[in-house]
Amino acid sequence: MPITDSEKARRRALLKTHYDVENNHDINGIMATFSPDGELLYNGTPFADPQSIRYAHRLMGYSGADGAFEDIHHYIDGEHFTDDEIIVEGRLCGKHVGEFQGIEATGRNVELPYVAFYHFDKTDKLISERIVMNLGVLVASG
Repeated sequence: MPITDSEKARRRALLKTHYDVENNHDINGIMATFSPDGELLYNGTPFADPQSIRYAHRLMGYSGADGAFEDIHHYIDGEHFTDDEIIVEGRLCGKHVGEFQGIEATGRNVELPYVAFYHFDKTDKLISERIVMNLGVLVASG
């Protein structure tokens, strides 16, 4: 069944809200976009409850305290739709200031490309965010 234009618009608006609060580093706003039983899957690591989803965002640097990145900003380069999801080709940009997934801080401004799959429920809450992010630039010399 083809996805309707109104459903595409709904998903775009929900995604915009999610990205706006992420780009504003509003950890409570980020959490408000998730369903209570929502899940984040980041490079194969599951964060399956609100506490762990909040923790994952804090590790990245969205709360401004002791995160791996400063001045995080997301850019959407492309979007695609399936029957259930909106898929984003994007980039996370920021300064790598702390250890991240075993990679020591580089002190460099970085651009990390990713593909993310977002599934919103009928109450407009995020029930699944699956991200595959290329971390190669963190280990490349430069």
